[in-house]
Amino acid sequence: MKYRFLTFIFFIFIILCPQSPSTVKAAGGEAQEEQPLLQFPVMSDIHIGGDYQKDRFIKALNDLQMIAPHYQAIAMVGDITNNGTEQEYDTFNNILNSTINPASEKIITMGNHEYFEGVYSPSGLNAQIYMNRFFDKTGMPGDKIYYEKWINGYHFITLGGEGFPSPDDHDHANITEEQYWWLKRTLAKNADPSKPIFVFLHQAIDHTVYGSDDWGAGFQDNKLKDILNRYPQVILFSGHSHYLLNHPRTVFQDGFTMVNAGSVAYTYSDSGSKMFSQGLLVNVYANHVEIKARDFTKSSWIQTFTIPTPFQQTYEDDEKPYFLESSKINLEKNISGDSATLSWDAARDNTLVDKYVIKNNGEVIFTKNMEFWENETLENRIYAEIPNLSPETAYNLEISAVDAWNNESLLKLNTSFDTPKLFGWKLQNGKWRYYKEGVPVTGWAKIQEQWYFFLNDGTMYTGWLTLGNKKYYLNTNGTMQLGWKELDGKIYFFNNEGSLQLGWINDRGNWYYLKSDELLKGWQLLNNSWYFFNDKGVMKTGWIQSAGKWYYLDTKGVMKTGWIQSSGKWYFLDSKGAMAIGWIAVGDKWYYLQTNGEMKTGWLYEYGKWYYLKPDGSMAKNTTIQGYVFGNDGVWKK
Repeated sequence: MKYRFLTFIFFIFIILCPQSPSTVKAAGGEAQEEQPLLQFPVMSDIHIGGDYQKDRFIKALNDLQMIAPHYQAIAMVGDITNNGTEQEYDTFNNILNSTINPASEKIITMGNHEYFEGVYSPSGLNAQIYMNRFFDKTGMPGDKIYYEKWINGYHFITLGGEGFPSPDDHDHANITEEQYWWLKRTLAKNADPSKPIFVFLHQAIDHTVYGSDDWGAGFQDNKLKDILNRYPQVILFSGHSHYLLNHPRTVFQDGFTMVNAGSVAYTYSDSGSKMFSQGLLVNVYANHVEIKARDFTKSSWIQTFTIPTPFQQTYEDDEKPYFLESSKINLEKNISGDSATLSWDAARDNTLVDKYVIKNNGEVIFTKNMEFWENETLENRIYAEIPNLSPETAYNLEISAVDAWNNESLLKLNTSFDTPKLFGWKLQNGKWRYYKEGVPVTGWAKIQEQWYFFLNDGTMYTGWLTLGNKKYYLNTNGTMQLGWKELDGKIYFFNNEGSLQLGWINDRGNWYYLKSDELLKGWQLLNNSWYFFNDKGVMKTGWIQSAGKWYYLDTKGVMKTGWIQSSGKWYFLDSKGAMAIGWIAVGDKWYYLQTNGEMKTGWLYEYGKWYYLKPDGSMAKNTTIQGYVFGNDGVWKK
């Protein structure tokens, strides 16, 4: 309610005042926009590593240069690199120095990712090495990762996690007592309630800005919050969560102001990853600070926050969301054994309904997070599938609405139902099972014309399966493999029963030969006979040409030698199967094979000499035929 009231007062103030705080009158009487006394962008979680992150960083810097070309400073709130390597720092510096306003001051914070090279090194993390690298590579002042700067009369204070609270905790910040004492002394320097103090820390204070519920700094002692509370003019910027800047709780106030700076590399929400790139532009005026959230992916503004100076509590909300008395829950379709799809009338709120919490008998079983960045208008009906229900169980559900400030509705929506027995495919704890009448199937099962194998606990099996002396392969979707399959670069064949088949294989009229897991190709000697398989493993028959020579394979694929008859013509294949041409001696007889391999009969003229080949192809010699005399060499003697 307080949020709504303060907003109303602010608008009345704007209407009644002759000049708003952001406008002044020019000499000609025309209103001109007031120029900020100080302007600086704030970015976080740049994660320089691959080309994708580099491109996003460049786009963000170019966008800022377009909308605010004369900013005096630029702040980056940690995780500027992905792993804290020297190469990543060098890439970051090259992009930054070639793209930013060269006259601007830099404020750079060390994040948890700046330690990650050491976290994953075999020798373990030596935090000081990576803090020293941060000083050297960023050129920030002093010899600590916490430091101060004064820019245009405004105080900038940067804090940093000095390693991690424990070896297994790589997300939370470790703030030493020395850093806390330094902060107390530094905050007191020339502190003026009418002038903001800008503080930067990579991780947010837990349970403050959007995203800090799950991705806060992990402080349990409230030391930092207690110190900053002494200076209401503090504006603390943080990142780390990557959470969207579209949320109302981007700014949170509790004695001082805290701001989520978003993420340049990629963003998150309670419902998962979103591939936006976002950051802030801060304008400092005499009596207020304007914080404008920017979407670099769309080059558009998201929302604007105004922080009065001296500090006033302008951003809080204790008004609860509410359902209308007429609101109802419907079951959208038949309830299954492990899930139910519901719909209900949307709740109302003065800011934003962030989520709906569903409880069964008082225990939270599901949270429906709203995609607030997508919906420009209020949804009238909310739909949700409630997973992981138990079969044959009575459920008494209660739905409450929760707003952006974690206020929960007083009125709850209720419904009851009973779940039936399980049936069909179910994914349980990452494993697929198939149910019939509430019982998981085991062993072989044919489902929609496909065969599957299930273990004794009902888990669908994938991969190689040996049963007795037979081997099967179940694909990644669980279906039994039939026919050819390449696995890890090796070829296998599974017959119509699904079992692995070796040796001779007939597939669609073609013959293959599998030796172990090797599909034979080229010439192969099998059972004392030669066969030829093409580059796809298919056994060839008939005439083939190999290495410039012709061979003949019979209908069973066996390479032939000696005399063969093909298409009414005679050919001779030598002992290696190659088709002969020219003169050959077989036994005590000579024959002549033409260039196409066909056996010659009748008269033959070669090199100025005449020969005669009998009907059986043999050369005539020491004989007279048709009055022609042939000598021992077969030459006709004229």
